[in-house]
Amino acid sequence: MRTSSRWVLILVVLLAMALGSCANARNNLGNGNVWVATQGDQKLTSFSINLTTGALSSVGNPVATGATPAGMVMTPDQKTIFLANSGDNSITAYSINSDGSLKAVSGSTSTLIQGPSGCASNCTLGQMPAALAIDPGGKFLFVADQGQPSNPMIPGGVSVFSISGTSLSPAGPGCPSGFTQTACPILLTDPTTGFSTGPSGIAISPVSFSCGSTGSETCNALYVANQFSNTVSGFQYFVDSSGAFHVLPTGGSPYTAGTNPTGLAFSRCAGVSSANAHCTTNDGNNLFVTNSGSGNLMIFTACIQAVGSCAVADGSLLASPGTATTGIGPIAVVANPLINFVYTVDRGSNQVSQFSYSPITAVLSALSPAAVSTAQNPMSAGITGNGRILIVSNNATSNMSVYTITQPPSSGGSSTATGKLVPAGQPTVSLSGQPSAVLVR
Repeated sequence: MRTSSRWVLILVVLLAMALGSCANARNNLGNGNVWVATQGDQKLTSFSINLTTGALSSVGNPVATGATPAGMVMTPDQKTIFLANSGDNSITAYSINSDGSLKAVSGSTSTLIQGPSGCASNCTLGQMPAALAIDPGGKFLFVADQGQPSNPMIPGGVSVFSISGTSLSPAGPGCPSGFTQTACPILLTDPTTGFSTGPSGIAISPVSFSCGSTGSETCNALYVANQFSNTVSGFQYFVDSSGAFHVLPTGGSPYTAGTNPTGLAFSRCAGVSSANAHCTTNDGNNLFVTNSGSGNLMIFTACIQAVGSCAVADGSLLASPGTATTGIGPIAVVANPLINFVYTVDRGSNQVSQFSYSPITAVLSALSPAAVSTAQNPMSAGITGNGRILIVSNNATSNMSVYTITQPPSSGGSSTATGKLVPAGQPTVSLSGQPSAVLVR
């Protein structure tokens, strides 16, 4: 009997140890990385972030950027970061070390393409790069070039580059006659005035679909928020068998948005066709758009799969009932990768608005509270891959705001306040000069 009791005791101890190990694994999630570009000193700084608490610590030394860094993106293999610099119309590249520190690649890639004398008095393409996106295969980098309003010689467009490691080479559609370059940006101008539409945000469909005149090509969809014309443009792009790059507008493009659209982001399960750990199916293929002038967040249905209201997969956009009021001047939108919540960076009111959304009805619902305060002039935000930490760059106060996100019970979090932002134990992190773009993994 004593022997039996001893075995019971051992089993109880082993079970307790196993449960403790599970709890530790769930609560000790390791570290991620945060990279933030600062405009005042033209630096890109690396941090390690605790994925449970949100505590940040610097990693390595800052590296130089170009003038006025504005947008940042990481390749799908997580080996390279590209940064758009709107002040000198350049793209700088960085390789990512194992600890998250960066090594700057020598030189930079210009987005500028000068036209011939007959091109509207030497028109210049590729000015003021504002945002970046990389296609799912990691083959192409797309750059939203804002251009200038009311100036036909500086039109807006999307520069396209082929990616080879940390190197970029122009890969857009063919240039008009007289250009010395063979590849030019996708021009985005008002058809009547020739003025820039103000490309300010950009997104690529997470999945491809059949396209072309015979349906034999494989396309992805490209979406651009046009700040000056209050529209979102949609395109199909593909590379044919000869290696030529093609881009075609989607049916109905451009699509009417609110006033001054700026930020774009897909919903977390967009493009999913088979169940995975976090998505049982696609979630309506929602494309979120922030309208900085009208102070709202809206949703389009992206027809990147032939499901629901989309009869065919052609990249076109359908209006949905999903529109919700934000704070003043929403400039960016971030989708939680694990739960159905989105967050907008409201630059004019120094806050982050927080919403849940229905993947079935595409209806947005404000959480309570509807927003949390940041420091002054927030410009960008990023969320960790585990959906637990949100980082916001505050340009005017030279710091970052750090928030933890209440998780649902199924992910080991609290049973209340699911999806809400709460200031982390280290709520702000000071920087040396005017942070703009932030990237989080």
